[in-house]
Amino acid sequence: MTIGRLSCALFTLTLGATLLWGQSDTTQTQDDANRNVPPAAYGQENPPMVVNENPPISGLDRPSLEPQIQPRSMLLGGVEASESLDSNFGSDARTAWRSVTRGLAGLTMQRLWNRYQFAGAYVGGASYYNGSGIGLQQMHELQAQQAFLWRTGQFTVRDSVSYLPEGAFGYGGYGGAGGFQLGLGSLGEGLGMLGSGFGGHFGVLGSNQLGSLGQGPRLTNVAIADVVQGLSPRSSLTAAGAFGFVHFDHASQAFGGAQGLINSQQVAGQVGYSYSLTPKDQIGFSYGFQSFHFPASLEGTENVGSHVVQGMYGHRISGRMDFVIGAGPQWTHLHDPLTGGSSRLSGAGRATLRYRFHVTLASLSFERYDTSGSGFFAGAQSNIAEANFTRPFGRKYNAQASLGYSHNQRLQSSVAGVASTTYNYGFAGFAVRRQFGYNWGAFLGYQWNDQVFDTCPVSGTSCNRISVRHVGTIGVDWHFRPIRID
Repeated sequence: MTIGRLSCALFTLTLGATLLWGQSDTTQTQDDANRNVPPAAYGQENPPMVVNENPPISGLDRPSLEPQIQPRSMLLGGVEASESLDSNFGSDARTAWRSVTRGLAGLTMQRLWNRYQFAGAYVGGASYYNGSGIGLQQMHELQAQQAFLWRTGQFTVRDSVSYLPEGAFGYGGYGGAGGFQLGLGSLGEGLGMLGSGFGGHFGVLGSNQLGSLGQGPRLTNVAIADVVQGLSPRSSLTAAGAFGFVHFDHASQAFGGAQGLINSQQVAGQVGYSYSLTPKDQIGFSYGFQSFHFPASLEGTENVGSHVVQGMYGHRISGRMDFVIGAGPQWTHLHDPLTGGSSRLSGAGRATLRYRFHVTLASLSFERYDTSGSGFFAGAQSNIAEANFTRPFGRKYNAQASLGYSHNQRLQSSVAGVASTTYNYGFAGFAVRRQFGYNWGAFLGYQWNDQVFDTCPVSGTSCNRISVRHVGTIGVDWHFRPIRID
């Protein structure tokens, strides 16, 4: 079943890329040829480009799909208030409609110099869950990156930290992905550095939380340092190192307090090489290493190490299309100091497609690699698929549709977490926002969530292994006018 899902997902993404590729402009101007050589041209010393429109596919940054973007140093912020009707924010399948009130504030800053770039974004606030003894919950997300540029490359330090009552996959803590992305989640889009992929693609370097059962507040942090060095006008070498952790509040309402979620730490590294065949086509390869560490109190639970090698191909059209696909073997080892542990060989890969139609922006992605287990397992092999669509309707309306799915299989048994061996988590939702004047607007959204375990997640009890959730949200947001800080 897993191989079938993987094959189906890769086939769908490849077919979609082929159809969209057929619609792309096959002509090429001299300006395109000059603009798309990564990471920077050799020759006379000039101020480095603020936005690289075709970064190496083995690196973390992605190109912007904003046409003819003009990066500026700016400060932008706003506030948001919303009310949700939630069918099940507990930890089982019993439907009980309750309200959730949220208040959020956000601030985005981008500061650009000739050889230095800084970007930061914060969204935070609180939510009140009316029922089940949950009450007030805090929400905080902060991302920042500092880049140092020279004529043939750059060095970037990134950090992403969050404290959320649920996992970030699907943005359940915000009432759904669609409403969040059209509200404060859209702060900074189109500002250049942020619009070109703020946060980038973390992949094996990240600490994804792929699902949530009830309200289990968690502190998640990932710090990354990465470098891109041009070896020639066509080739680039990339390297990155990361440290991350996930820490759960075990006094939370997750599983009714009957069972604790598993904290984890992750150390990861990645090196890669990219080569431009044409101004629009790249090939490359990468090697990634992951090491997952779990609390020593989990008797019998071993640390997990993973090695991933991938070959990659990318096709990019400036301002219109970004397609990258990669695949290769993954070697996973469970470390046991007494027996030496055990190993297994599997496949890993990713495929991403972003395409800008005349008015619609679509993105599809599929990834397969080892993760920390999202607190349910002490390590898991995860298959993750996502799709997002954004479209304006006239001058005042914007619509967003999002859906995602993850299949997670545990790598080892543990005394904490859940008793299941696999779980699936999926979400689907949409939102519509109307602009009222320049500064403020209102939005309406809906999201469906479904989490399925192969057995009852709480050992020794009789319960429903399926948790279904419906969330309807209405809200208003206000943004102040962008402030130039040149």
